[in-house]
Amino acid sequence: MVENKTIAKLDHQKRILDAASEAFLEKGFEVTSTADIARLAKVSKRELYACFADKRAILAAVIAQLQLEIQSQVNISWSSDDDVRKVLTHAGIDILGFINSEKFGKLFQIVAAEASRDPYSAERFYLLGPRIGRENTAAFLKRQMKAGSLRKANALQAADDFLDLIISARHLTAVVLGQNHETTGTRKHVNHAVEVFLNYYAPPPVALAPARPTKAARR
Repeated sequence: MVENKTIAKLDHQKRILDAASEAFLEKGFEVTSTADIARLAKVSKRELYACFADKRAILAAVIAQLQLEIQSQVNISWSSDDDVRKVLTHAGIDILGFINSEKFGKLFQIVAAEASRDPYSAERFYLLGPRIGRENTAAFLKRQMKAGSLRKANALQAADDFLDLIISARHLTAVVLGQNHETTGTRKHVNHAVEVFLNYYAPPPVALAPARPTKAARR
């Protein structure tokens, strides 16, 4: 009986989050009511409040769900054993593709609009997105530095440099203005960013041992 209730609650949570995500992104956070979410999720308001304390708690959960989508996708790249250039390029395309998505853009705008009233959601947005992304990037770069594929440096600073190159000011401005759906030139931008990053963090050249003099030279 307890197991059945747990399964039912998890099902309700999933339906509520899917419905809330759709409603928030389509209508906005303020306009959407818990009644709208319950209706879309096909649950009663009592069942909704059994899962979430209020609408802001639902927003926090929606943020977590959407942020984890991109983290799980990019983490596949970070766990790859491919050449460092290939991994950075693949990860960069994944990151920029998510940043340029309509879903992320609308979520970003909702969080920005609600930040003064709901600093918890803004903090959660940062902790589950940029912060985790920065730490995972740094962990990958640190492994590459240890393996000699990159020069030794502060891994977090290197992660910041890489992410700044991928998510440029131009892309962030487009997100803020709601114009972030342009994907033309993504690969070219990422290839250039990776090239600049690798040029800066290239390992030092291996010093060659001086050649031994030949017998003729010693004579």
